[in-house]
Amino acid sequence: MKKYFFIISILGFFFSTSCDHVENPYPPAIDLDTTIYPGNWADYEVNNFPDAADFDALPDQTRNALIEDFTGHNCSFCPAAGEVAHTLHEANPQKVFVASIHASNTPNGMSSFQSVNLAQGYTVPFYNDEALELGGYFGNTLVNSGFFGNPAGTVNRTNEAGEYFTAAGSWGTRVSAILASPLKVNIKAVLNYYETPAHGFFLHTEVEKLDAGLSNDLAIVACIIEDSLVAPQNVESVFTSDYVHRDIFRGTVLGQTWGEVLTPAMMSNGKYYRNYSYILPDQLYPQGGTPTGHNAENMHVLIYVYDKVTLEIYQVIKKKMVP
Repeated sequence: MKKYFFIISILGFFFSTSCDHVENPYPPAIDLDTTIYPGNWADYEVNNFPDAADFDALPDQTRNALIEDFTGHNCSFCPAAGEVAHTLHEANPQKVFVASIHASNTPNGMSSFQSVNLAQGYTVPFYNDEALELGGYFGNTLVNSGFFGNPAGTVNRTNEAGEYFTAAGSWGTRVSAILASPLKVNIKAVLNYYETPAHGFFLHTEVEKLDAGLSNDLAIVACIIEDSLVAPQNVESVFTSDYVHRDIFRGTVLGQTWGEVLTPAMMSNGKYYRNYSYILPDQLYPQGGTPTGHNAENMHVLIYVYDKVTLEIYQVIKKKMVP
């Protein structure tokens, strides 16, 4: 850990013991919400803030796959696609991850598949701003993306035959191709979650570009995923009140759909470092209802790095809130 921060941390303690936020002492300088930590922030810096050696100690990875499943709770055939995605994840749970994105290919990403319909019993708003932005972009802004309607999805946003999207029947083939391809960007991360006082976490990431031939800008995204939430779903035209919704995309840690471009200011010794703090949202709940509280046990973070020009996701990793 960062023992050499001890002196700096102690000085910071004496000069500013009442601050709620602090600039992260490890590159880059990032404003972190230190109130998430249940103790003296100087202790966190010394004992919990990872340095390069801590990242080096984490196991190396091969390439992983991310299935972005564009779905909706009133989409009759979406559950079948969701089952395909979940089966692929279960077959390789440490390598294949899913983000169930509640959005359509309309200009604003919203359709009757995602909207709340109290009369029909679809009361839980699964969508969010980032999901709708993704749907609108891939469905309208990006010409010939292949996103012609729900259900449909991408695998690492790879472009095959001019299209990013494909039906669920092709996801397995694309996943196999991704897992067999060389790793061009490596990601390592440390997540420290604290139940009290704020139900929040600190996420520390290290990104290394392994392929020198990658010349386009790279961007990093950290998104929140919630799993196993029981709520109504249209299943082959049958209203199903106790459907288990999996891998729900809850938005991104920064509230930025496309994340942040990795810049030289984030670099130290040839690797990029980005740190985050985040307080968990309440669980999804019916419109007009009351929040049911956070559910850290069923939430995790997916961190991925993608090409800003081609949009291809070069690597994705998962960090659980509660191990």
